[in-house]
Amino acid sequence: MISTPVLSIRTQIAESYANDSFYAGIINYLRDPSEILLAKLTKPTRDNINHYALDGPLLTYTMDVFDSPRVVIPADDYIRARLVHEFHDSPAGGYLGREKTFAAISRRVKPAPSSQAPLRPLPIATEAWRSVSMDFIFGLPPDEQNRTSVLVLVDRFSKMVHFAPVSTNITAETTA
Repeated sequence: MISTPVLSIRTQIAESYANDSFYAGIINYLRDPSEILLAKLTKPTRDNINHYALDGPLLTYTMDVFDSPRVVIPADDYIRARLVHEFHDSPAGGYLGREKTFAAISRRVKPAPSSQAPLRPLPIATEAWRSVSMDFIFGLPPDEQNRTSVLVLVDRFSKMVHFAPVSTNITAETTA
């Protein structure tokens, strides 16, 4: 049988930062702090740069002074899969199940930055039926026509609510 050497997970993480432009920029700044390198980072990253630190070749993140540093994992699917397998299959950890494995990993590593925009409040409605929110409620007892769901429409200005019974197989097209 031919075997291949496997790099330590720490070495793989450290080497993968170079392929992750987000974390590579943070590491460059931490190694050589300058206004030029700081300006290249996004504003949210600049605002939180004091939470990052280098621990040898590894980038760490600390939420606050009471939090222990967590290793930052770059966007590398192989490393992430290996990390999950090592936590999950560890003889010391035993089989924890999905949720407990996730919790164990989360205590030691920082999650990747979200690609979603930050939440913002909706603008204040100024006229009736100009701004409407909608939602579905599923799993209700069936009505006379065997519909078990309701479409809920709410006028955000007057707070008037309309309920429309719908079937569970409703689509975006039929809703529109």
